[in-house]
This record gives sequence, structure tokens and C-alpha cells, in this order.
Amino acid sequence: MNRQVQRTNVLSMWLISLSMGLFATVATALEFENFPLDTLENTQSKGVRAEVVEYMGQKGIHVSVLPDHKSIEQGGCDNCTYLALEGIPFRDGSIEINMAGEPQQGADASAKGFVGIVFRVSEDLSRYEGIYFRPVNAISEDEAQRKLTVQYFSYPDHPWHELRESAPGEYESAANIRPGQWFRLKVEINNNQGIFYVDGEKVLVVDRLFHGSEQKGVIGLFTEPGNDAYFSDLQIKHSH
Repeated sequence: MNRQVQRTNVLSMWLISLSMGLFATVATALEFENFPLDTLENTQSKGVRAEVVEYMGQKGIHVSVLPDHKSIEQGGCDNCTYLALEGIPFRDGSIEINMAGEPQQGADASAKGFVGIVFRVSEDLSRYEGIYFRPVNAISEDEAQRKLTVQYFSYPDHPWHELRESAPGEYESAANIRPGQWFRLKVEINNNQGIFYVDGEKVLVVDRLFHGSEQKGVIGLFTEPGNDAYFSDLQIKHSH
């Protein structure tokens, strides 16, 4: 009788272990998302046009701002043009992506090759955090300009110029990138803190993300008018 009870207990433990293993496999599968960025399915445009292209040896998505876009001075908006990607709502974890940006031919001097991402995008696509790069600044002979290569912002209440005025140097930094060349961005988000890396080198730490740690949402591919932005090989790890 005791042996039967023992066998029953062993079987029960095996079934529990098996079910926990299956659950862990599913949970692990949900923790990671991979986007090769070789299709426009399950994307939503916010003032941009997008196409799948081959660029500098990598297949990815080319994003540029629609020609009828209006800036805030023209009654429109700034820092508001991106391609949203449907996926698991992101709150904490890491984001890695290959990016490249360069000014379009004939663009004026304000086009710096803007390329970046937005994250924790609200359901109505109206609120998010963002990080972008000005590759043209990175190769400037002016050291002050080089220090303005990386830019954090929080839409809509904390645009780049407000952050630069209120806390000079706190939300911008230098980075070793070049116009029209791929680089790897890694973003680590934990509660209110964001840490940003370029090709493995830490370039910026933001200790207070303005929308707070409870906001979560999808990720978007960001650029500004007058620029060509390219994106490839997006990997997302959700910590919870």
C-alpha cells in the first residue's frame, strides 16, 4: 500500500514538473520578441511612409516623413513621426535594434540624419518616451555639436528643446556613429530608469523617464522630416 502511495506521489510530482516545464516554455516564449523588420504587416504609420529595402548589406525598413507633414510652428507637431509596431506591450526589459540615418538629398542643414525609436507608446499613440540620434553631429569638428548626437525626449510634454533649456547636457550626449552607417542600439529600461548603449558602449543614462514606470506600450521606428532612417533586426526582451 505504501509503495502504491509512493508511486502515486512520484507520478503526481512528475505531472506537476511537466506542467511547470510547459508553462515555463510558454512564459519564456512570451518574454522574447524578434522582428526581422522584413515586412510592413502589423505596423501603423504616424506621419511616415515605410518600405522594405536592402540597405548597406542588410534587409530592413526604410522610414521617411510624409511630405505634407507640418511642424508645430505650422500648426502640426514635432517629435511625432514614427512607424508603430504591433507586439506585446513593453514596460521593462531591453530593446536592441540596428539603425542608420542620413539627410535626404537636398535637405536643409537642420536635417541631421535623425533616427531613433519610441517606446512605451500609449494605446492611442499619443504618449511615449523616445531616444534618437543626430549622426551628422557625430562627425562635426565642433566638440559641442558632437555632444548633441544622442537625444532623449518624452512626448508630448518634454520635447528636446525644453529638456536642453531646463537641464543642459543631462538628456544629450556624444556617440561614435556615422551618417548612413549601421550601428546597434541597446536600450535597458527598469522602472523609471533608461540606459542607452551604442555598439556596446554606454552613451546615456536617464534616471527619470517622465511618463513613469507604470506606462507600457508598443515600440515605434522614429525619424524627422528631411531624413532617411533605416531599421533592421529588432529584438525585445520583456522582464515582466
